[in-house]
Amino acid sequence: MGTSLINYFGADESTFVDPPSILFASIPLELSGETVRSRLCTFRDQEGDEYALRPDLTLPIALDEIEKRENGKKGTDTVHYSARAWRLPAESIYPLEFTQVGFEVFGAESSAEQDFIAFKKVCDAAHNAGVNQVAVEFGDLAVFPAFVDALGLKKNQAEKIKRIFRQARDVDEALKAVPSGVSAELKSKFKGMSKEKAKSVVNDIVKEIAADVLGSRSIEDITRRVIEMVDESGNDRPSGSAYDILNEVLWINVLPEQAADTLSEIAKASGLKKLQPMIDNVAKRFDAIVEAELPIIFESTFRTPFGRRFNYYDGFVFELIDIAARSTAPLGAGGRYDGLLSSLSNGAVNETAIGGVLRPDRVEEAC
Repeated sequence: MGTSLINYFGADESTFVDPPSILFASIPLELSGETVRSRLCTFRDQEGDEYALRPDLTLPIALDEIEKRENGKKGTDTVHYSARAWRLPAESIYPLEFTQVGFEVFGAESSAEQDFIAFKKVCDAAHNAGVNQVAVEFGDLAVFPAFVDALGLKKNQAEKIKRIFRQARDVDEALKAVPSGVSAELKSKFKGMSKEKAKSVVNDIVKEIAADVLGSRSIEDITRRVIEMVDESGNDRPSGSAYDILNEVLWINVLPEQAADTLSEIAKASGLKKLQPMIDNVAKRFDAIVEAELPIIFESTFRTPFGRRFNYYDGFVFELIDIAARSTAPLGAGGRYDGLLSSLSNGAVNETAIGGVLRPDRVEEAC
């Protein structure tokens, strides 16, 4: 089964790779979500250094690609593989050791067209191997961070929310700390006013407040915070609260062909015009998938938070699940991780990346 799947992935058009089985444990520990991190197979050597068996093939292949690029490799590089990976099973019915067959493409244009090509490649390989119908879950891990950035939050606050989102932790708690912004009336009072003049006005207002109302906060502290709130609102601040907007984006669960319209409605209602290019990219991707009418797809959904098991994914992600199986474990998956090579090389190598994988054991069960 593994050999035939390699052929379906176009072995003649790419290079076969067999990367190291062991990594420094810090690499998958930092780049895996909570669910995968707890399932890593780790050990220490005699010197006390901690290592891990590769939990997937993408990480060691990315490390190999960095070495190629540092040694002069240019342009697009497509590789394929059939190799073992190790994860502690989530349930007793799953194996600790398993084979993955897949491909990775480095240095190609990061676009909706390339996303579609990678997805179709996985679907075609599964279908050619005998899989008839799957349920597909889609996500895009660039969507939520884009909305966070567009809201103009403080840098440390925005980075915290995005980090928690990537780590598949409780984003809702972080969102509750997001300020709701200032009222339109208050904002209008300060429109066009210099910062020094605004401070003077706020200071005069605050002095009118009784001391017992102020509590332990000084007039200077309250003045500073009011000015900060006005500054945070910015010219492009949405009409609703940041919490409400981000919470709405976070829990999108629609048909893929509805994803772009849903995102567009939220962006327009919130005054976030700069997000339209990102939304257009989502529309192009799913338009291509719908128009292709891939026979393997029985049903599909798009969810904003989907795909965070590995933190290195930062764009389009998908999983294929056999609709007749007793388990919801995917038989195929893939996604975009344009920032991984830069992250692993401390910025020395900056190339786009996307890949796809099939599990031969689960493909066989589905046939």
